[in-house]
Amino acid sequence: MSHFEHTTWLLIVILISTKWMGYLFKRMGVSELVGELLAGVTLGHFAMSIWGFDFSADMLNNEFFQYASELGVILLLFQVGLESNIKDLLKVGLNAFSVAALGVLLPVLMGVGVSFYFAMTSDLGSWFIGATLAATSVGITAKILNDAGLIKTRSSQVILGAAVIDDVMGILLLVILASVASTGSISVSEIGVIVLKTITFFIVAVLIGKYLLSGVIKISDLNTTTGVWVAFALVLALGFAQLSAMAGLAPIIGAFMAGLILDDVHFTHSENMNIHDLQDLLKPLTDILLPIFFVGIGAQVKLNLLGDLNVLGITISLLFVAIVGKILAGIFIRGSGFDKLGIGIGMIPRGEVGLIFAAYGLKQNILSTQSYSVLVLVVLLTTILGPVLIKSRLKYF
Repeated sequence: MSHFEHTTWLLIVILISTKWMGYLFKRMGVSELVGELLAGVTLGHFAMSIWGFDFSADMLNNEFFQYASELGVILLLFQVGLESNIKDLLKVGLNAFSVAALGVLLPVLMGVGVSFYFAMTSDLGSWFIGATLAATSVGITAKILNDAGLIKTRSSQVILGAAVIDDVMGILLLVILASVASTGSISVSEIGVIVLKTITFFIVAVLIGKYLLSGVIKISDLNTTTGVWVAFALVLALGFAQLSAMAGLAPIIGAFMAGLILDDVHFTHSENMNIHDLQDLLKPLTDILLPIFFVGIGAQVKLNLLGDLNVLGITISLLFVAIVGKILAGIFIRGSGFDKLGIGIGMIPRGEVGLIFAAYGLKQNILSTQSYSVLVLVVLLTTILGPVLIKSRLKYF
């Protein structure tokens, strides 16, 4: 079988399995993400016995799937940026910021502690384990609150604001850890340089957004070619990812910034486009590319490792950290009129950003297959448990 034929069959299997597994889990009230990850886990374990090839190795070594996965992550972070807004981040208040800060700090430190206690990996690997538990998946909780008609309540606004902020913090943390991984150093001065470069890149991106983007959008609006706005979004995301890489930062920070600097105000210069339309136009692309990324993550999970009692103990400990760390962050909110426990529970679901951490750690040989498998399982369990637990608190919102 030729390379083209083999890749084509793999793509067919990936798309069919992820879409149907995602649909089944969605019908059960669970995030589609869980179904797509489990599709990867299933293919990784049974493709050899069914079709006679190593699916996990194919996903790692196939250049098409590697680039498709990386492009999917770029678009994912671009969309996270689109859903965020610099002005909104400044308005969410001290409570949202404190929940976000504690919701990052506590799981990271507790995760590092668990890793050290069980001697899971290196010092840097321990920080990757902690960082994977930092970011909240805002989309999962937001959908539940929206469906219940509670999206505008004070508690809901704190959750949504905090989730966006801790995504930003999580991405910044990934930038620092990725740079440490590439340089091999972890000195305070090196971290200071990384943070300074990130802040500088942020300022430059904001200036580009303020002084150049409106003009680019106005010019793009003159082009009535089919798909011009899809191309605009893709070029913007890839362009900023490339600039970020040239600055010595992770490409995903550039993609995130590209989405963040786009504001509804920019599209007042366009008669044919707004932020919501741009997100809708990108959806067909992400619907194809992200399942490839999630299947690749799931395919590298080794379930047989979880049969070890020591590994099981690590998994339970990290799951405890993932849940308790976010709940404690909610409890420390000041003022009345908030469901403090509900806010903490609403921050429990992890998701795409955490998986990016785990995948990067495995790819760079910072995390072992065992540590990686445990982390993916913890992310899966929080994605399932979070929505179940938050539904019991909706009456207090």
